[in-house]
Amino acid sequence: MKCINQIVFKLIILAFTLNACAQSSSLRQGKVNAKNYYEEIPFEFEKNKIIVPVEIEGKVYRFLLDTGAPNIISSEVLQTVKPKVVTTIPTTDANRKRQQLDVVSLKSLKLGGIEFENATALVYDLNGSDIFKCFGVDGFIGSNLLKQSIIQFDASNKVLILTDKPKKLGLNKKESNKIKLVGNQGSPYVWIELHGKDKGRELVLIDTGMGGLYDLSRENYDIFKSKAIFNAIGQSNGASSVSLFGEVPVNNQLRVHLPKLVINDFEIENCITHTTKDDNSKIGAELLNYGVMTIDYRNKRFYFKPKTETLDVSKPMSGYTSTYKNNTIVVGYVWDKALQKRLNYGDQILAVNGEQITESKICDYITKASNTEELKQLTLKVKNKEGEIIDVDITKKDLTTILSDFNIKLN
Repeated sequence: MKCINQIVFKLIILAFTLNACAQSSSLRQGKVNAKNYYEEIPFEFEKNKIIVPVEIEGKVYRFLLDTGAPNIISSEVLQTVKPKVVTTIPTTDANRKRQQLDVVSLKSLKLGGIEFENATALVYDLNGSDIFKCFGVDGFIGSNLLKQSIIQFDASNKVLILTDKPKKLGLNKKESNKIKLVGNQGSPYVWIELHGKDKGRELVLIDTGMGGLYDLSRENYDIFKSKAIFNAIGQSNGASSVSLFGEVPVNNQLRVHLPKLVINDFEIENCITHTTKDDNSKIGAELLNYGVMTIDYRNKRFYFKPKTETLDVSKPMSGYTSTYKNNTIVVGYVWDKALQKRLNYGDQILAVNGEQITESKICDYITKASNTEELKQLTLKVKNKEGEIIDVDITKKDLTTILSDFNIKLN
């Protein structure tokens, strides 16, 4: 039996998942103390993470804006503000570990000049996690806070617009799609189109906490498997995430090529992603690099104004992914068959092209863009499970080469 409401946190190479199965209606409380409002709010945008200033009782904090999550405050904010505890929600993470998280009511929370009264938030010890320490955030702004508003994301200018009047944004309803707000958290879902030799439609979560473009749930992939939509271009045992309360078990996933992804009328060609253990697929914050996105929670509409009508996102790929484990960066999945002879899940990555990944540099590796992303040749220094330290030379492959390895022709 699945929980009705799923609370999802996704950070860089990590996916934090909570299932809240009781009393989660408390997350819907709170209201905007304004009418006919329009507010422009600057934000930080590093590695596709949206960090906004949030004021609580006169003090400004750094919050991550995540439409796939509920409001969260850190234990430190809890001790400073001392809000009223509304209830406690039993939660289960992706690794089936269970904890109780308090839900509190905040008398006043300001996002820019807009005040939210009696907004509810979960409490979590963010600074108790090495990953959250890297981002230096004090909490999350989630969809449950935004349910009465329209929010527009302009990543090129690093500005959010928060309003209750869509006309203030000059939106054209004909250029939008309906969204479905799911659960008491009010998570926004939208239909997208999937084009291969065959075509399909998929209802996906709009998740600005997920740094990538498109994540495909294994469950949905299996549903589409009877149609010629996705090209499977790799299979691996490994992990690319850490659940909130511990490590995710090793699992088997697929890397896939999607010839065309259509979001509203925006056509994205040659999308490569891999399947995940999540119950649902997602579109993430990478999309913000390609245009202006607007989520109208009030009227349940989704807008995207692209910079170009079509975009080819294919690029040379390295054939492996990395993740975080035991305060180290390790190999996650290995998609390339030749690399599978030398790399395995859990091998510690000590250096990339001679640049050491020391404990003091792990946060930079996680939160900042790497100067090796544009390079076609990489040399990894890794420590394997036997304790051997070896160098592994990697040549990134372009899409045509990857597809030809699986006897697939690029249309």
